[in-house]
Amino acid sequence: MKQILISTALILLVFCANFGIFLFAYKKLAFPFIEESQRMDNAPYIFTYVLLAFLLSSIFTVLAQKFLLKSNT
Repeated sequence: MKQILISTALILLVFCANFGIFLFAYKKLAFPFIEESQRMDNAPYIFTYVLLAFLLSSIFTVLAQKFLLKSNT
């Protein structure tokens, strides 16, 4: 049970870090060049595709870490 909680916490941490980096970069790179209506049009795509991709990326990161740690011991 402890391993599941640690893995879940790590998934959430990597997920939040990925999404935070994306939002920071999007704000710096795209916001000055698009209008409010374009931002609103992009929002569903961001939350549909990017959020899911970062969740899958964080799960893959945790699984890769577990695999690499097991293979080193």
